[in-house]
Amino acid sequence: MKCGLFHTPYNQPQRTPKQIFDWSIELAQVCDKAGFSDFLVGEHYTLALENIPMPEAIIASAAMVTEKLRFAPMAHLLPYHDPATLAIRVGWLSQVLEGRYYLGVGPGGHHTDAILHGFDDLSQLPARQLEALSIMEKVWKEEPFRFVGEYFRGGFPGPDDMPGYDVTIAKNGLWKKDPFEIAVTALSANSNSMKFAGARNYSPISFFGGIDQMVSHWETWSTAMTENGFTPERERLRVCREVFVADTDAEARRRAIAGGLGYSWEHYLLPIYKKFKLLDGIIKDSGVDITADEVDMEFLAEHVWLCGSPETVTEKIDRLVDKVGSWGMLCINSHDNIDDMAPANESLQRFAQEVMPKVGASLPA
Repeated sequence: MKCGLFHTPYNQPQRTPKQIFDWSIELAQVCDKAGFSDFLVGEHYTLALENIPMPEAIIASAAMVTEKLRFAPMAHLLPYHDPATLAIRVGWLSQVLEGRYYLGVGPGGHHTDAILHGFDDLSQLPARQLEALSIMEKVWKEEPFRFVGEYFRGGFPGPDDMPGYDVTIAKNGLWKKDPFEIAVTALSANSNSMKFAGARNYSPISFFGGIDQMVSHWETWSTAMTENGFTPERERLRVCREVFVADTDAEARRRAIAGGLGYSWEHYLLPIYKKFKLLDGIIKDSGVDITADEVDMEFLAEHVWLCGSPETVTEKIDRLVDKVGSWGMLCINSHDNIDDMAPANESLQRFAQEVMPKVGASLPA
């Protein structure tokens, strides 16, 4: 199992863009040196606690000061982009990074981002995403076409489009030395995003919401893959979790609750999980007789976060694998530790070097 980092980011709302940018670059360097495989960067436009509206700026800058990390925008929100322009930018950046880049796509799910782009109704965004993708795929073929759709228009110039003299067309298509990967995230059970990903042979990224939800993500994606003639492979599944590693369980719990992880959940994520009933599966798995309104930081540290000593975190992952099956990469969600980065950076290093090499060692063959 590989390890990655999902840099949404969950930052505190008072942070300036410069602070978030500098933190992002340092975080990428920490992950690269620790042995992480992937560094995924979110895209949101109006969310003060997830404030990176331009993931490609982070990716391009971080790539220049790292050696092995693969990067991905996770995800470009296609309804809000001109698809032909985005296709060229994605292709160009994939060539700059020479295989250290893949693409995440999504329709956009935050109402305030939609308002910014002139949409009151989120239901129309998935159809816009599909049309945008169809244009992007045509552009990547670098063959002449014209397209005018319901939402977008685009094209690619050919020999018959010259303005009275020959123009050499730039080769800004996708990096072609490796199969180009596209990935999609999902949170809800029986996710339409997982069906969409499987139908198009895109890789699945699962945000954790309990054992049943995790099993549902795999089954939904793998069924859609099989129905469309593709072979589902568990190594393609990425799972996103909160992680904090320290010398002892007590110290890991203390650092997690007192740091950015605790701040994000107390002030931002827990209210969202309660509102949209995303805690039901987690409470069921815990076996604790508790309501969603009673969930607190101590419950999260024990039952939601992979929090503890290296041995404890390894055991928690092994127990989960035993219940749901294996997957290919565990992605840690990043949380704002800008004021004191040392404990969180230590946790990342110990996770990559002390936990991940031992995952699976205690499981039956």
